[in-house]
Amino acid sequence: MKILFQARPDFMKNPAGDTVQIVSTGQALKNLGIEVHLSADPNVELSSYDLVHIFNITRIKESYMFFLNAQKQAKKIIISPIYWPPNAYLKREGANSNALAVWKHMQPMRSRLLGECDLLLPNSQIEMEVLRQDFLRHAPYQVTPNGFPDSFMGATPELFRKQFPDLPKEFILCAARISPRKNQHWLAKICEELDLPLVLLGPINDQNYYKNVKDFSNVTHIGTLQGELLASAYSAAKVHALPSWFETPGLSSLEASACGTVVISTDQGSPKEYFQDMALYVRPLDDMSLRTALEQSFNASPTPLMQHVQKQYPWSRVAEITLEAYHKVLDQGP
Repeated sequence: MKILFQARPDFMKNPAGDTVQIVSTGQALKNLGIEVHLSADPNVELSSYDLVHIFNITRIKESYMFFLNAQKQAKKIIISPIYWPPNAYLKREGANSNALAVWKHMQPMRSRLLGECDLLLPNSQIEMEVLRQDFLRHAPYQVTPNGFPDSFMGATPELFRKQFPDLPKEFILCAARISPRKNQHWLAKICEELDLPLVLLGPINDQNYYKNVKDFSNVTHIGTLQGELLASAYSAAKVHALPSWFETPGLSSLEASACGTVVISTDQGSPKEYFQDMALYVRPLDDMSLRTALEQSFNASPTPLMQHVQKQYPWSRVAEITLEAYHKVLDQGP
C-alpha cells in the first residue's frame, strides 16, 4: 500500500500538533510495512498512490488545494480534520478583530472537504460532534485518536536532571509552542502567585507574547526538547499543565501522562474523552479553577491516568486504527 500525506508547507518549519501527528503516524505506519510519502505540492502527480491523506482543515487554503488536485485525479481522499471552532479564542481581549470574520469566510471550503472526501478521521467523538454542529453534511468517519511515542513508557528523570541540574526539584512543566492560544501567560501568573517554579518547553510562536511571559520571575524557558530527553523532562516534572483555549486533546498532555506525570488540562476541546476523571481540568482565564488545580495536583496520583494512556494511546496502536481506515476506503472500490 502506498499512501501520500499532504500538509501545510511549513509544518516542519513551524511545528505544532499537526506536525507531531503527521510525523508519528507516518513512522508508525512505516513500521507496519506501509509506504508513506509526504508532499506539500498542490499539483503533485498521484497515479502511483492508493490514496491521499490530508491533515488539518484549520489551515484550510492549502488543504483545499490538495483536495481539488486529488479529486481531479480521481483519488480516494481521507481527511484528519484536527478541527475545533476557535470562536471564544478569537473573541478574547486583544485578539485581531478580523480573525473571526476570516474564519467564518473559510467555512464553505471546509464544508466541501468534509462532505466530499471518502472518510474523516477525527481525533475524538467530541470533535466529530462539533463537526456535525458546524457543518450540514459530512462523509463517513472513524475516530482515530492522537497518541504518544511507545518509547516514552518507562521514562525516568535522570537524563533531564543531569542536563539541567540547576532546576528546582519540584516544578510545573508546560510543553507547547509559546503562543496566546496555549495560555502560558496566565499559567505563569498563577504559578507566580502560588510561588511555583514554571518550566516551559517548546518553540516561540509569538515574540511579544513570549516577552510578557518571561517577565514573570518564576519562569524558565528551555527551548524544544525531543525524544528521550523530552520523556525524561516529563518524568522529572511534578505536574504538566496545558491550560490552552482548546485542545484536541493536547499531545503534550498525552505524552506527559504516559511518562507518569500528573496532568492539568484545559476543559475546552476533547481532553475529557481521553483523560476522563483522571486529570485535573481548568477553564481558560478562570483563575480559581487553575489555582485549585495546581494546589490539588501536588497530592494527585499520576498512576491511573498513566496506565490508561499507555494501554489506549501509543502511536503503534493509532497506526493500526489508521491502517484499518485505509483498508475500509480501499475495499469500497472505485
